[in-house]
Amino acid sequence: MSELNQAAYVYREIKRRIVELEYRLGERLSETRLASELGVGRSPLRSALARLKGEGWLAISPQSGTFVKALTNRDIQEVTELRTVLEMHATRIAAVRITSKELDALKMAFDTLGPRITSGRSEPFIDLDNQLHQAIYTAADNQLVHDILNNLRDKVQWIRRACSVSLDRVQDGFHEIESIFEALEKRDGEAAAERMRTHIQNAAAFCRAIDPEARATQPKNPLDVAV
Repeated sequence: MSELNQAAYVYREIKRRIVELEYRLGERLSETRLASELGVGRSPLRSALARLKGEGWLAISPQSGTFVKALTNRDIQEVTELRTVLEMHATRIAAVRITSKELDALKMAFDTLGPRITSGRSEPFIDLDNQLHQAIYTAADNQLVHDILNNLRDKVQWIRRACSVSLDRVQDGFHEIESIFEALEKRDGEAAAERMRTHIQNAAAFCRAIDPEARATQPKNPLDVAV
């Protein structure tokens, strides 16, 4: 594997571990440990770390070392502001462009996963939420917006895991995405976009209400949370 490919692999793997909370918020990451765990040299490792720092996943200080970035309320707000603008735009367009076949696939997903969500399970809600957002990105048919939102989803998943999932949020979130889907079925772009705004804002408010110090001690997998 070339050094360039090694750097790309290391970037993807460290990012995955951060998103999935294998590396916790605020955790110090030793270059020696990372190089050993990933089986790579210092050069591709440092290239990957620099890229992750540039994307806001890591904080690097020559004096104190490399740390997984803490999740602040400002981070949540910035992601929320960007999501709101782009996802409202994508949802408004998707309501017009989404095909009957795509709507039927979403309807089947809601019918299949809905009863499991209303019984108080978090994992089908996360699955259904992801399916709805991906369907909207695809139907909007704007490759640039699609790519930006897909990249942003990594931050969204990281924030969601750090903030965990409660029964109340699962139930509220399900009703929110259900109302978005209903607006898509009616081809009502303005209603769908406004409901998407509400969904994003409510998710952000839920996370901001959690003590920042508590976020670093959440279970590594949100599905470990009793709901």
